[in-house]
Amino acid sequence: MTVFALNIEVLAFLVQLLIADSAAVGRMESESSVDPGLMLPNSELIWLVAYGSVLKLVVLVVLIVAGLFKMTGCGQRSATEEQNAN
Repeated sequence: MTVFALNIEVLAFLVQLLIADSAAVGRMESESSVDPGLMLPNSELIWLVAYGSVLKLVVLVVLIVAGLFKMTGCGQRSATEEQNAN
């Protein structure tokens, strides 16, 4: 349940970051000129941290699922059933 809540929080952060970044780019690009002062400060670093957190979350979920499969022995049961069928 905690991992599910963490998934929701990270995705909500990414969506909010995308909305804020799009709004900042829209304000920066006026019809007459481009004002880089209106961009989000350190936006590259923020995107790097956001995508890094998604990557960490994916790795965490994969490790949890692999651990659950190992604890329950699902892979061992199917291999044993195949050997018994032969």
